[in-house]
Amino acid sequence: PWTVATCINKAPYPELSGRPKYSSMLACCKGAYGGQMSGDCLAALPTPPTTSPTISGGVVDFFYPDYDTAWSEAGCLNDAPLPYPRK
Repeated sequence: PWTVATCINKAPYPELSGRPKYSSMLACCKGAYGGQMSGDCLAALPTPPTTSPTISGGVVDFFYPDYDTAWSEAGCLNDAPLPYPRK
């Protein structure tokens, strides 16, 4: 049933069945099972999202301007340690 269904990427594909196709399993879960209270579709992803994502080493959970690079080449960074004191 829909309440516990997941997305699959296994042959044979339902090419002529009229079912929608998605670019990724996440897109499928969002498109076909958005609002699923059980969360089974998202839990079946190879790397399922969590309510408490962890930050990888060497990065922070926000972005800041890269003032040390020429403006024409600069972008935003999320590298740690920060190049300025955090307030």
